[in-house]
Amino acid sequence: MSQRHLRARMGFTLVELLVVIAIIGVLVGLLLPAVQAAREAARRMSCSNQMKQIALGTHNFHDTYGKFPYATRDRLAGDDGSTWATGHIQILPFIEGDAIADRWDPEEPHNSTVDTDGDGWTNDSLKKEIIPTYLCPTMSLPSGPLAGDRAPMSYLFCSGTPDVSMLHYAVYYGLPEPSFDGAIVPIKTYLAAGETPGPNHRHPTKFRDVLDGTSNTFLAGETDFMPAGVPSTSYGGVWAYGYAGYSWGSTHHRFNRHDNTSTVYGAFRSQHPGGAEFALVDGSVRFLAETVDNVIYQAVSTRAGSEVATLP
Repeated sequence: MSQRHLRARMGFTLVELLVVIAIIGVLVGLLLPAVQAAREAARRMSCSNQMKQIALGTHNFHDTYGKFPYATRDRLAGDDGSTWATGHIQILPFIEGDAIADRWDPEEPHNSTVDTDGDGWTNDSLKKEIIPTYLCPTMSLPSGPLAGDRAPMSYLFCSGTPDVSMLHYAVYYGLPEPSFDGAIVPIKTYLAAGETPGPNHRHPTKFRDVLDGTSNTFLAGETDFMPAGVPSTSYGGVWAYGYAGYSWGSTHHRFNRHDNTSTVYGAFRSQHPGGAEFALVDGSVRFLAETVDNVIYQAVSTRAGSEVATLP
């Protein structure tokens, strides 16, 4: 046989090449979901570990001060106004966040441009700093700068079951504030002239206040910036501003909804497939499926509701 024919038989035909390409395409199609699932599993594990850090940081704060951090600080006795400080700021020294904690002035508002100690940092400049522990690796970042140019965050403390979307009506129109029945609450001890302590005269909670059991009560849960299915610049978490939907939320609205803003304000949700991570008061972290019964979901968010409920 001639060398010419030998060389011809050693090559690939067009049909054989197309078959090989098709096989490679099928293999890639089969392997890609597995690779994506493995990556998401790793991201979810990282998210769980970060929530664990937040829970342990909250425990250490309680060990040090004998109380939980507050969700936010509405005027205390002697305050000229609200600082809107957050629980996330308070626990920074306990989660290796000293670089920001040491520079933050708790007596100044979150947007203060006063450099109290002359170190070149103000609360207004610090609030723009990304804190990796507070960012879930699965969460899509906002599509643009957030209101107030604040750094985004993925984890909200749980204030219980109140309709937090009504809070601004209470603030601006003098309506009754919702009841905060969760483990971490916004505090308000300031009394105007002639005012007597009432249901909204709130102090930080303690372990002893969690009568439903620390393993049956939410401490914190996830949020994201996709209330309408696409990244937005609102309705998500920020660590430096203590307000409903920004640093604390509730279980009033349905869990893990991304349909429209009216049903996700201050609600817990994530971009993990099928649910979100929650930290419980005992320090454990659970992945909660979005199919959870809403009665159970709300019951586990109260600290002393006496409900009979167990997480699945």
